[in-house]
Amino acid sequence: MMMKRYSIILAIASVAMATFTSCKSNEANYRAAYDRVVERQREMTGVDEATYSRIEAERTANTAVVMGDSVRMLTNRVSIVDGEASELKPYSVVVGEYKQLFNARSFRNRLKKEGHGAYVVKDSESIYYVAAEGFETAPEAANFLNNISSKIKIKIPIPKPWILSLPQKHNQ
Repeated sequence: MMMKRYSIILAIASVAMATFTSCKSNEANYRAAYDRVVERQREMTGVDEATYSRIEAERTANTAVVMGDSVRMLTNRVSIVDGEASELKPYSVVVGEYKQLFNARSFRNRLKKEGHGAYVVKDSESIYYVAAEGFETAPEAANFLNNISSKIKIKIPIPKPWILSLPQKHNQ
């Protein structure tokens, strides 16, 4: 009887020990899961990792002080898609970046349904940027950018929206 009880206790202890050691979560597991989610998000935007990294590096390197506040601002030559060049404002708040025009247009249309003056522009490397709004001055654009979470109700596909500034000959 004592031997039977000892065997049962030993069996329960072995099962418990195996259960607790096999389900151990660690930082490597969390990191791997995080990396998979980040990769899925990048695939959804249609921008490959090299392009996304380049865009992110350029964006973080380019900041401007507007009304005493630092904002991400990139000056770039772009052309408007599906519109007239005269419609393009000197300062645009960019909320989406895509390699495929179809995806850019789709997101632009969602913004327009929400009541924004959204438009798509393309740079020399055929990256399509979706601007939620365009502005005549940098302070107007910075104000919109700083209050973007209250202005745009749909999910923005890039982690850090920024201001696209046209080269100076267009900003005069």
